[in-house]
Amino acid sequence: MDLQGPSMAVDTGCSSSLVAVHLACQSLQNQESNLCLVGGVNLILSPEPTIAFSQARMMSADGRCKTFDASADGYVRGEGCAVVVLKRLSNALHDGDRILAIIRGSAVNQDGQSNGITAPNSLSQQAVIRQALKNAQVQPAQISYIEAHGTGTSLGDPIEVNARAGAFNAILVARWGNGGSIC
Repeated sequence: MDLQGPSMAVDTGCSSSLVAVHLACQSLQNQESNLCLVGGVNLILSPEPTIAFSQARMMSADGRCKTFDASADGYVRGEGCAVVVLKRLSNALHDGDRILAIIRGSAVNQDGQSNGITAPNSLSQQAVIRQALKNAQVQPAQISYIEAHGTGTSLGDPIEVNARAGAFNAILVARWGNGGSIC
């Protein structure tokens, strides 16, 4: 295929695919690339990680993930693979490509100190949401989809939901005053 330009593997745990999309968008914006193939894959090649996650009580006891549900008790491991093709919008329009979505902006940060992988840092999550909205130059009301970590635990899920509500509420209050909130 004679592919050229940046090529790298990204392993950030649960966010690897989204970080890879972020890096590809930056490559397009910086004109390092004209087209990016971004792939993500998860394969379960040995039993040791599953055993360790089970012993740490991170896995759902009944094998069903109940993310954002009151009965959430852990997640379920799975395998999968996906690839997306990214181009600058102007190039895709010029080439007559079928456009399925537009990425207006993204952001990446580190959780910092937290209570572990199943308990995200609410303030860090709020900060990355605010930065992504700023980078995208969009208003909170324009958001139609949010990718969530969804730990599937009674500890982590409420932290994540409250972080989302806190980020969007803080943006709305800063812009329109303390007239209401969204949750």
